[in-house]
Amino acid sequence: MKKILMILLMGSMIMSPAMGQAQGIEDGQSMWSIYGGLGTALKKSGLEMDGKNLSWGNLGGEVGLSYLYFPSEYFGIGADLRYAGFKGSGSTEPAYWSWYWDSFDKDLEMNTLQLMASGRINVNPGSRVRVYVPFGAGLVLSEGGMRYTLSRVYYSYYDHTYYEETHTSYDGAHDHSFGWYAGLGLEFDAGERTAWGLEARYNSFRHDYGSWAEEVGGHITGNDTKRNYISFVLKLSFK
Repeated sequence: MKKILMILLMGSMIMSPAMGQAQGIEDGQSMWSIYGGLGTALKKSGLEMDGKNLSWGNLGGEVGLSYLYFPSEYFGIGADLRYAGFKGSGSTEPAYWSWYWDSFDKDLEMNTLQLMASGRINVNPGSRVRVYVPFGAGLVLSEGGMRYTLSRVYYSYYDHTYYEETHTSYDGAHDHSFGWYAGLGLEFDAGERTAWGLEARYNSFRHDYGSWAEEVGGHITGNDTKRNYISFVLKLSFK
């Protein structure tokens, strides 16, 4: 037993320097990351249509690219570029006539392009599995509006066959604003130069529908410019 313990101890002493070089964050290190995930709005849009409060982002997805430089193993600074798109709530208006059936869907949409200065605080930078706090602030370009989808099923008396056709259109408003995010991340080294991570982020920006809400049909009223959402992303990083 003593010989086995001595062998394990000597082996750990020999391997620990090599393992230490392959894990953790070091001073002067750079990191590129690509990521993607899902998000959902935390509050309604402030718009109402026919008495119904509409959501600007029931469910959405985002993809991004980020760069960080670590002047200290505990702190990194860089930039973050990402796209986030959401589909919100709306209404469906069915109608039936003797020879065709219509379904008219009206759904809010929101698309954003976000360019931000970013930062990161590492709680335990020397570990293979790390906890960190990501954050950032910058410019958000947004486009929000309504997508109209007319689905029609009709019967042809000529050849006694049912046909289906779909027509879509979109109307909305562009805006830009200051945005920011903060979150919590968990990361582990998959190799000497690669790492996988999971992040949860709280995101905030503003989008003003402006006069668009008054000009479109559907009895749309109201407007709340604050847009807050939470996102969960899977990240692959290269050191």
